[in-house]
Amino acid sequence: MGNISKEKTREAMIRAVVELMDDGFAVSEISGLTVTEHCGVDKMYVNRYFEDLSGLFLETIQYLLTEQLASMLSQDVFSVDGLAVDPNVGHAFRIASHLSGRADCHDRLVSLARVVSNAYAKQLQNNYGMNQKRALSEAKFGLMAMSGYLIFGNLLEVDPKSMREVIQERQQYLTRNS
Repeated sequence: MGNISKEKTREAMIRAVVELMDDGFAVSEISGLTVTEHCGVDKMYVNRYFEDLSGLFLETIQYLLTEQLASMLSQDVFSVDGLAVDPNVGHAFRIASHLSGRADCHDRLVSLARVVSNAYAKQLQNNYGMNQKRALSEAKFGLMAMSGYLIFGNLLEVDPKSMREVIQERQQYLTRNS
């Protein structure tokens, strides 16, 4: 990678995690060495820039949900012609699921959950005119619903048309009751 800035190296490593997942790697198969080899940087950079592999994963989640995603509103997360979920959301939730049982990640996951839920709440405030408290409650509910869908959605054999109708009804409800 030559002589590039710390920020560019950090971004390349975050993108490497995403690219490896796009290539079919499970989160549990991604190591610090896999990431650094993928983007052509020294193996010490994971610890230097992220403390550890979990730190890199946490920053990847934040990047996917706050920088790569237009918004976390349902119309932006789910495709119009089906129930496919934006790949950024899928990757972020798979990484979060991988880290969720680890005690050493608990505090950092809580901090990250606050960042993501606050960003989502801000989108709800802007789109539906909700007050801050209500928007934060709706954001937390929405994140839990997305997580549940990502885990069980395909297993429940949900009809895409019916799901779109539910999403539209929810949007109308939020607009009327904000």
